Amino acid sequence: MFLTLNIDRDESCLYTARVLDGHVEVTDFQANSVASAIRETAQEGFGAIAFHIWYGGISIGTTPVFHMLNEPGVLADRLMSLHGSIRG
Repeated sequence: MFLTLNIDRDESCLYTARVLDGHVEVTDFQANSVASAIRETAQEGFGAIAFHIWYGGISIGTTPVFHMLNEPGVLADRLMSLHGSIRG
């Protein structure tokens, strides 16, 4: 099963992470960084083998939970870089 992780920046060091199953919200929570939102989602798992990860309208595609657990900083950096290049 694939779920969606949608991360939005609320303010500096405060992000809202929403886990979706299609159009149905499974849960939402606050995180202090994009990387921690990715890690916390992977730790919970929600029965998913991978997540479609989004930040600010930018996606890094479908990412296995294994990579979310082991490389949350790398994934967050990729999201932030793509987001910056679109906005920039």
